[in-house]
Amino acid sequence: MPAVDASPAAQAIVTPEAVVLDLERAGLASRTIAILIDVLALAAVVVALALIAAVTVLAVDTGAGIAALVALTSLLTVVAWFTGFETLWRGRTPGKAAMGLRVVSADGTAVRFQQAFLRAAVGLVDFVLVPVGCVAIVSVLVSKRDQRLGDMAAGTLVVRERAASAAVAPAWFQPPPGWERYAASLDVGALDDRTYELVRSYLLRVHELEGNAREHLAVRLANPVATRIGHVPPPYVHPHLFLLCVAAEWQRTRGGAVPGRLPASPLPPPPVHPPAAPPPPPPPPPPPPAGGPPRPAPPPPAGSPQGVR
Repeated sequence: MPAVDASPAAQAIVTPEAVVLDLERAGLASRTIAILIDVLALAAVVVALALIAAVTVLAVDTGAGIAALVALTSLLTVVAWFTGFETLWRGRTPGKAAMGLRVVSADGTAVRFQQAFLRAAVGLVDFVLVPVGCVAIVSVLVSKRDQRLGDMAAGTLVVRERAASAAVAPAWFQPPPGWERYAASLDVGALDDRTYELVRSYLLRVHELEGNAREHLAVRLANPVATRIGHVPPPYVHPHLFLLCVAAEWQRTRGGAVPGRLPASPLPPPPVHPPAAPPPPPPPPPPPPAGGPPRPAPPPPAGSPQGVR
């Protein structure tokens, strides 16, 4: 397949939870290199399985039977390769992982088994029909969303994953005053980066949603997050408050790191100043001027006998 690049474009996707995700579609060149890597790795597996199948039936069949078995084994292996990897590895195959690509549903969610299987099955039409790969190239170039026939049938997109150097606006979440202990009680160790990114996206865009949509979205996000971390929020905890505490605790347990950014360097401790010295005593009164009236004698201390006047 020729490596003709198609400039990737940003794809704005609205998830079922009404979260807007900005995804960058993969270009044709990177997808071509990814499929070539997969083909090279897959060829070794197909050859090994085909030899095993041929040796197994060699004693009972010859010629056309062996050829048909080898062809069937090869096609099933190809479908199983892409279906298995994209389902179990969250839309990645070895080639896509090497190129930083991933398959996602058209709504931005993780690809499901049915979608991966349909995409791989229709991929036989995309890549096997002569001329090899021509159908896939033409469909990607013609499609407005850079989709081949398998993507169109399965409702999927191939997107670029965010690189570690990608610019992500820093956002630090803090639990509301008085809720610090509740946030610290949440065990967010089971929360993965993608789930946190969804929570983060909701918290950053919640002000853009209407009241009913905001409430519905908060519930839709809070329920799976609570299930994932094994926590049952008390009835008085609003879903939005729960998500805010989850995000704050997720950042705290990771040193304030945001996906795609290095952890922020800790602030230096405030300087410690020594205690201030007591003020000096007031200076003594100046002596009376020469030739002036004598200074009155100080009064006698209390309890002393008065002198005779």
